[in-house]
Amino acid sequence: MVWSAYTSLAPRSTAADRLVKAAQQEEYVRDLWITIGSVVAFLTVIRLARFTLRSIRSPTAPISSPVVNEKCFEDVQPGSTGRLVWRRLLTAVASAFRILAFRLRIPIGPGPSATVSELTFIFGYIAAIFVLLFMNTQDLESFWYEDRAAHYASSQLPLIVALAGKNNIISFCTGIGHEKLNILHRAAARTCLILLWIHAICRVTGGLSEKFDFTHVWMQCGAVGLTAFTLAAIMSVRPIRTAFFELFLVGHIALIAVFLLFGYLHARELGFGAYIWPALVLWAFDRVLRLGRLLMNNRVGWRKGSHESTATIELLSCDTVRLTLRRRMKWTPGQHAYVILPTVSDLPSEAHPFTISTIPKSLDGTEGPEEKEVSFIIRGRTGFTARLRDHATGNGCKTVPALIDGPYGCPPDLTKYHTCILIAGGSGVSYTLPLLLNLVHNARAGKSSVRRVVFMWSVREPEHVKWISKILNEALDHAQLSSLTLDPRIYITGPTYPLPDLPDNDSIRKSEGGNSTPGSPISESSVEEKLELPSYSALRITHGRPSISRFLQDEITTSSGPVSVDVAGPSALSHAVSTTLSSKAASPMSVLRGAPSVTLHVEVFGM
Repeated sequence: MVWSAYTSLAPRSTAADRLVKAAQQEEYVRDLWITIGSVVAFLTVIRLARFTLRSIRSPTAPISSPVVNEKCFEDVQPGSTGRLVWRRLLTAVASAFRILAFRLRIPIGPGPSATVSELTFIFGYIAAIFVLLFMNTQDLESFWYEDRAAHYASSQLPLIVALAGKNNIISFCTGIGHEKLNILHRAAARTCLILLWIHAICRVTGGLSEKFDFTHVWMQCGAVGLTAFTLAAIMSVRPIRTAFFELFLVGHIALIAVFLLFGYLHARELGFGAYIWPALVLWAFDRVLRLGRLLMNNRVGWRKGSHESTATIELLSCDTVRLTLRRRMKWTPGQHAYVILPTVSDLPSEAHPFTISTIPKSLDGTEGPEEKEVSFIIRGRTGFTARLRDHATGNGCKTVPALIDGPYGCPPDLTKYHTCILIAGGSGVSYTLPLLLNLVHNARAGKSSVRRVVFMWSVREPEHVKWISKILNEALDHAQLSSLTLDPRIYITGPTYPLPDLPDNDSIRKSEGGNSTPGSPISESSVEEKLELPSYSALRITHGRPSISRFLQDEITTSSGPVSVDVAGPSALSHAVSTTLSSKAASPMSVLRGAPSVTLHVEVFGM
């Protein structure tokens, strides 16, 4: 009955045309989902294959002998041999693919950029949508695509919601964290909005008064839903999103909820509610899982200590705080979690993501206590982080009510590499520090093949060194008890360079001048007399900016096995690392001549 009423309002066409049109819409929606499913299945197979290879090649603890374990590492020698080693052809091809797909970045606006792989997925998705939209439309006659656009948009809503969810099947299958899927979520959502506007404009220009009576509730629901979706898209534009993030966060959730509800009422009246209600189910599923994890992490409703619902705020420097919780939870180093601080936030339910700067295990190689210390290093900038900084400034070290939701993210497994290079700028150290601590833990536990770790951190002010000085010194102490070589380097880029007051056990050397070569000998006169320097290592503090290209070139050419480079911090730092690793330092030709392969992991988290 509803379908007959709808077709009576359609443009004049034969019954056969309407049947062909309906069949096309069903067929093309199915074809689109088959394409999307095939891509997800392909990425899942790749993940399973990599997991299988890692399982077969179990990591071996570092040995003190300089001889390379041929079973665990690539057959390479330090430096380039100058001869082409054709048995490394597949490794060289893999290196070329990494450079092309993940390291070359293309600007997509005044500030942001995207990798070739991201743009491939984005434009591939858009191309598939619009090719199917205008296929077999008889010289682009709107009768054939006006409703097809609405079908495509509605059928893609479950995908859009899945790409945005913290708990989603795409991340589970592919191993790609939800924060990295966010760029695809935005692209798919904006494509969906364009399709809905094509549908609406075609209807209006085709003669609204002749075809529709706007007094119908289902028509009004469609207009309300489209308006809400449009407002949500406008709020998500980067300048608006950045300037009014907290308003965007609340408004986005509310507007999308309105869009899904009224969109479902509109589509259900025409018999197509099945396109939209799965999106509502996925959204509810994600929320239920998040609520369950929230209750479990904070032991809500369980017998617990008072500290299991609180957090400690400690001012580390004038603009940085450490937020510490004690919880019975597990996480993988490099993951992030959402923190809720009702007495600090404008809204009691606000949840803000931060990378966990600690590890769930002990540095001595043991599992550690059941109750873990979950810490975050947070720079106070604007909005919530500024209020958090002001709260710590006004109250000192204080305990506040706190809830934690997480962990989330898919950090890399570094146990298979020979050399791990960890590069951070500013608060990006909250990502690289737990990776370093975990490598030390695995070395003590005999669960890692890593032989050398280089930790580089650039900060503007000397007092920032105090953020991690204590835990970094502990890592140095434990690394001495294993065969792991740990080389920490800190660069202070600000105009002044007084040495900060550090704990007595910290090991520090410093050099003046930004052009000093990382790793070069440093004069004993620059060593602080009050600090004892261990014989096995030195925490070198240099005044100036590091030479990223020279630093990476030196480390890669002297490595006797595969190299992992992890970087977190400002986009300029990530770009410099990506550019260097796209050039001679890690080129396919260098790999073919015997140089180690290099894998790059860039941590970029942000809405």
